[in-house]
Amino acid sequence: MAKILPLGKFQALLLTLLGSSFPLAAQELQARVSVITDALPPEHRYDIATLQQDLEQYLNSQRFGTHDWEGERVPVELTIVVTGKNGSWYTAQLLFQSFRILQSGGKTPLLLLADPDWSFRYTRGAFLSYQPLRYDPLLTPIDFAVLLALGLDSDTYEELGGTPYFQQAHNLAQIAASQNAKGFETFTEPGQFSRLALSAEYLHPRMEFFRRFLFAYHVDGLEQLAHNPPAALSTLDSLLTELLSFKERLGVPSLALQLFFDAKYQELINIFRTWNSPTLLARLRALDPKHGTDYERGLGQ
Repeated sequence: MAKILPLGKFQALLLTLLGSSFPLAAQELQARVSVITDALPPEHRYDIATLQQDLEQYLNSQRFGTHDWEGERVPVELTIVVTGKNGSWYTAQLLFQSFRILQSGGKTPLLLLADPDWSFRYTRGAFLSYQPLRYDPLLTPIDFAVLLALGLDSDTYEELGGTPYFQQAHNLAQIAASQNAKGFETFTEPGQFSRLALSAEYLHPRMEFFRRFLFAYHVDGLEQLAHNPPAALSTLDSLLTELLSFKERLGVPSLALQLFFDAKYQELINIFRTWNSPTLLARLRALDPKHGTDYERGLGQ
């Protein structure tokens, strides 16, 4: 006679079998978190010792979008350097990186976002949950970066496919700005960083060319490098020419454009190291003056 499993064990076995057969499509991230507390005195490190575990659990189990995620999870690396403590408040530096998986099996950097002056409240073993309708000093800056990463990743698979995520990021930024949260300022000078200004830029119709460029750069350029390098390099070279024309037409500093080059400048150097183009260096320097010296050194011109 077959042995009947208790209901609890049967449910657990069923979930295990289902989990091994079907991917958890709703979960978008494959996140790795690093929390560095060397600057804190030893007696202040205990209370924050669970932050790394709590954030990894949160990022890897939370659903951020409004529909099931298709494809592989987006690789994300989050580095938090804690610099001080006052009660349950911490000061820190935040570095958020995301990558896009390539068909060749490699990955390409997609977003590099840094906050050198971040303050948040945390208690040991806190339960973290996504709250898109309120501002949280710990999670809102991270959630904002996650939504940008998902939007950018989606734009590289479908032209303008990231719009829902950029809209969610903008909604978060508006809520934070209404609380006068640092880094979400409503009024800034052109080119001055503000998460509110950045998310608004991704949604502005004038930036559609840039977002379509992201698709072409990854699909027609990077993805083809493994199959036909000369043709792929020629495509990427032409895309940079078009991007420079767009920047000149834009006429104002672009946060989205600068974030692209902050993430990609080393990749561009590696890609074009053996490419023979007399105008490439000048175009890269015009597109990305911030890393002009890096291009000069890396491309040997």
